[in-house]
Amino acid sequence: MAKHKLLAGLLVSGAAFAAYHALDLEQREALKDAARDRYNAFKDRAVDYAFYAADAADDFKEALNDKLEAKNDAPAWKTVPDDVTDEPADDIVLSSDQVADLPDEPAKAASDTATDTAEDDQATSDNQE
Repeated sequence: MAKHKLLAGLLVSGAAFAAYHALDLEQREALKDAARDRYNAFKDRAVDYAFYAADAADDFKEALNDKLEAKNDAPAWKTVPDDVTDEPADDIVLSSDQVADLPDEPAKAASDTATDTAEDDQATSDNQE
């Protein structure tokens, strides 16, 4: 099958070459001019379509940005809080050096609770004896 296509291509291109050389000089120039005109028209159309595509892409981007800006509940990837800094991602404390000093009131309440518990334990152990 491929051999047939190759043979047909060679025959058609040979016929076109022979027909081109059979033309006189004026007809060759007219054929070249027609081919140049078609090429230039095609090139101009391609450039115009490239500009149309670029304009359409810009319009789409502007419309998308306008829609996202008008939206109150924008997605998380669009809005980033201003107070974001380079903080660690987790709140796990690995040593006591990383813990800020705690206020005295919760410490007193915890020590009072520990004292009450110790007294209750001592009283319970005295009762059991």
